[in-house]
Amino acid sequence: MRLSDDNLRGLTVISADGTAIGSVAELFVSSSDWRVESIRVELRKDVADRIGADRTMFHRGSIELPVSFIQSVSDAVVLSIDVDKLREVHRPPEADAAPPPSA
Repeated sequence: MRLSDDNLRGLTVISADGTAIGSVAELFVSSSDWRVESIRVELRKDVADRIGADRTMFHRGSIELPVSFIQSVSDAVVLSIDVDKLREVHRPPEADAAPPPSA
């Protein structure tokens, strides 16, 4: 089955525990082999707060997930991980930029 970006954008994303976490916002494609590598999910407010994703009044929180976390795609995108695992996957940008602790 072939799916286009237009077919997937806006689909509801559901975690393995049955929680609707948000919707598909973008697909990221590898330029070397033209495979979809990951998706960006715009999170619902309660889920963004639960996993610690940055959001503002005008911008929804989002998370990028590798396609290996996708269990199936039909009328919705179903993930193979639950909401609590998303907290482990999500790393705030400032955590990456923080200097290593000094000894």
